Amino acid sequence: MNSDQSDFMASYVLRVARTVAEHGYAVHPVLADGRSAPYSYTIGLHQSHGYELVMTGLSPEVTSGVLHALVDRFADSAGPDPDALLDGVLSGGFQVRMRRVDSLVHFSLLQAVFGDDARPPYWQVVWPDRFGVFADDAACSLSPGVQPFF
Repeated sequence: MNSDQSDFMASYVLRVARTVAEHGYAVHPVLADGRSAPYSYTIGLHQSHGYELVMTGLSPEVTSGVLHALVDRFADSAGPDPDALLDGVLSGGFQVRMRRVDSLVHFSLLQAVFGDDARPPYWQVVWPDRFGVFADDAACSLSPGVQPFF
């Protein structure tokens, strides 16, 4: 990484840290790069809620909106429930559900802001295909890799 890239990253980490200090969390988008699907994840939510959120496979605008809506929805609750189907988060009447994330490898900005010891649980927002079937069901019509599970 050259000096300009290092300066940009340091500045971005500071901007994210300021956003977390001001709003309680930030949402960081990661664009598709030809090898992986796009995704967005929260940073800092674990300080007030004890967990973070991530959503894969849809545009940053959609994932950011969903993550913000879920932060509001879970504000006065114990947090995500892996068995619950959630209404009113996606357009078209589609439900989402939550699943625990297995690995934190995709959340490097979390460690950049909070240090390597930051290891909060992440919950992934899982969305269905156009028939309402989720990606971990063999009947799902989504192409493999469209919605990777972390």
